Amino acid sequence: MTQKYKMCNVDFDTCLFRAAKSCQKDYIIVTHKETGWKQRFDGVSKFYGLGKQKNKGWIGEQNAIREKQGKPLIYVDDFSIEECAELIDSEEVVLEQALTMIDVTVGRIKKTSEAEDYRLYIAGTGNWRYDAANILPYKGNRKPKPIFFLEVKEALVQKYKNKIVLVDNQEVDDTLGQIGWQNYLNFRKTGKWEHVLSYIDKDLKMIISPHFNYDKCDEGVEINTPEEAAKWFCLQLLVGDKTTDNIQGLPNLSPEFQEKYELRKCRGLGKETALKILEGKNIKESFEVVVEAYKSYYGEDKKKLLTFRGEELEYNWLDYLKENGILLWMRREPDEMYNIEDTLKRLDIKY
Repeated sequence: MTQKYKMCNVDFDTCLFRAAKSCQKDYIIVTHKETGWKQRFDGVSKFYGLGKQKNKGWIGEQNAIREKQGKPLIYVDDFSIEECAELIDSEEVVLEQALTMIDVTVGRIKKTSEAEDYRLYIAGTGNWRYDAANILPYKGNRKPKPIFFLEVKEALVQKYKNKIVLVDNQEVDDTLGQIGWQNYLNFRKTGKWEHVLSYIDKDLKMIISPHFNYDKCDEGVEINTPEEAAKWFCLQLLVGDKTTDNIQGLPNLSPEFQEKYELRKCRGLGKETALKILEGKNIKESFEVVVEAYKSYYGEDKKKLLTFRGEELEYNWLDYLKENGILLWMRREPDEMYNIEDTLKRLDIKY
């Protein structure tokens, strides 16, 4: 069968993480602060249940007993919680299981990609975004890597050798972003796509290139339009990427903005609200509404921002937008430092 693409380029970090995570069992050790009593639980839900109240699970069971006995209730704050992990089997067994999991994913990717060859991109060392972030520490909310991560990574590199590309000093997304952008430029010249991208991370939806989600191979290869790519970036500028990369985005919408766009009042700006704001807008209009939202929330005047490093800076709406833009943008050129003002000027947006 004639292959459609020359190369499939895969953001493989998530698969590597999952394979390493599959090697371990997570648990917690809780210690009663006053007495030093310790107990192991298979996660916090077993200890205090789900939800903000933290009064279910073992805590809830004990308090039900204590209440009948007329004893004082106990609370989560009475305990310290240590997160722990252990291998679920011997090192040899879990490593074999992890590599099998990786092999299955690679096989699925090769079958779906319709490409002559493939490369698996994984993170090396360093990332320029750590220094570029001021509002919040970049990736500052991430938990430690799985306990067997380095061993699985080394085994992956050894097994797949020349198929592995280690990416240093930037995100794997940046590298795939550059490949995707050159792919798009080549398509505009020749009418032919040479590369296909495979990833799970939503960031790369702002790149115009054939792509597929290797978790959803049944959906096949898709190609987003320039309008879809721009809208996705604008969506990211509004909602940020707090869960994955600790990028704040716009914390909320001003009451004036909510009223103008007939939005219900909310405590934060979520994806559904952002999509409603961007609905039906072209590229220029999408960026215009992002500018309007930032201006309305932060204002024109410079105000003190205490960075997470303890430094004092002066930020207004444009400074917040510029920082979020540089952190969320996937590079199109090596060492590119994106400036959203260039985009606004190119689109002739007055700000």
